[in-house]
Amino acid sequence: MVLLLATIQLLVISAVSAIHDVTKYGADRTGRVPSTDAIARAINDAETHGGGLVHFPPGRYLTGPIELKSNMIMDVGDGTIITFLDDPALYPPLHGKLPDGQRRILPFTPLIRAWGQKNVGIRGNVIFDGRGEVWWDRLPPPATRPIFINFFDCHNVVLKGFTIKSSPMFNVNILYSNGIVIDGIRIRNPESYHGKGPNTDGINVVSVRRLHITGVDVATGDDCIAINAWGHGKERIPTEDVLIEDSHMSIGHGGVSIGSVTAGGLRNITVRNCVFDGTTRGLLIKTNRERGGTIEDIHYENIVMNNMRWEGIAITDLYNDKDSGRKPIGDQTPFVRNIKYNNVRGSSKKSPIMLIGLPEAPVENIEIENCDIRSKRPNFQLQNTRNVVINGRRY
Repeated sequence: MVLLLATIQLLVISAVSAIHDVTKYGADRTGRVPSTDAIARAINDAETHGGGLVHFPPGRYLTGPIELKSNMIMDVGDGTIITFLDDPALYPPLHGKLPDGQRRILPFTPLIRAWGQKNVGIRGNVIFDGRGEVWWDRLPPPATRPIFINFFDCHNVVLKGFTIKSSPMFNVNILYSNGIVIDGIRIRNPESYHGKGPNTDGINVVSVRRLHITGVDVATGDDCIAINAWGHGKERIPTEDVLIEDSHMSIGHGGVSIGSVTAGGLRNITVRNCVFDGTTRGLLIKTNRERGGTIEDIHYENIVMNNMRWEGIAITDLYNDKDSGRKPIGDQTPFVRNIKYNNVRGSSKKSPIMLIGLPEAPVENIEIENCDIRSKRPNFQLQNTRNVVINGRRY
């Protein structure tokens, strides 16, 4: 899979030829004057000529929303800072169509977006500043605010080397896309803001195929990495073939969270060689009877988790649901099975391991080996489980 995803990077780069320097189109690299229109002119010219590098020479830029197109890389010089304007009038509602024909409406235009594109990317040692503090005061949680980077129905995507700070809402949000590489990006948002988290998921993906996340460093006010799969009625769009590795997550709600949007089904996901520091939970799978879907063939290995505020390993089929009674199995019943953990070490303030299934659909075939999560509450929480093995002992 790594070789396949390396090929995706080559596909994106090989699709790019000409260089379109935004300063040649009037962009101000001092950051005193907004460059929204100049950047759009550079992108439109690149699109007219079949794509290319949209290049930002080192400097400071002030801009409104940016829309990227096919066969295009947003290429930013080292040390650059790009700050986004916070005027809501610049980010009107955005409309699109889901694969089953349903309309998708975003209350705000994302700061950077690509919809229905291919061979598209962002790269460079740049800081993207979303001025989230203004948005959090204006629209405090749980209100919706602009997403920072939003790719929808895109194919062959590379995001590499940049830093995002102060995102109004989700930092990186990729939906209904395939062939995605997220390499070496850094995300920084506060754990909470005025006492409440600002709903700033670090990397949030929905119904994606062939995703490789490597070398990322995420500290944020919600899940650091959230993996989801959308489904509605008979339309189910899975997330599958995912590799997350060599990354560091801190202060967020979950280090790596699968769910809670699970109706499309999630499978063949590997998380390895990662470190979590002070997240609420470490490895979390969450769903409920309204979310449905099958979550299976998930592999975790070589994970260090320090000072988890709740559990280290957690699976819950009762996320935001307190009704633990038996219900009939239906289209929205979630199934969680075939999950393996190997060499998971660290510490947690609550139970090291919590596995909670449903009476009608137990969590099953869970194998946890070489696990050493220290806690003042060492007992495991197991409810409605089947065929669970922890460090060689069957429960």
